[in-house]
Amino acid sequence: MNYADTTAPIYAELIREQGDVPGDVRRTAEEVLRDLSRVIQMPPAGLGQAAGAPMQ
Repeated sequence: MNYADTTAPIYAELIREQGDVPGDVRRTAEEVLRDLSRVIQMPPAGLGQAAGAPMQ
């Protein structure tokens, strides 16, 4: 989703010149999270134990 053309003309110009760096970073981060979720079983957000807390 790209709002640059309607909300910030200078941002749209930067994207045309330099590429959508924030969008590229977001897509890469999402890809890494997907890859990690296949390898590491993570508890749902907010339900995990604090680091170093004893298990009950």
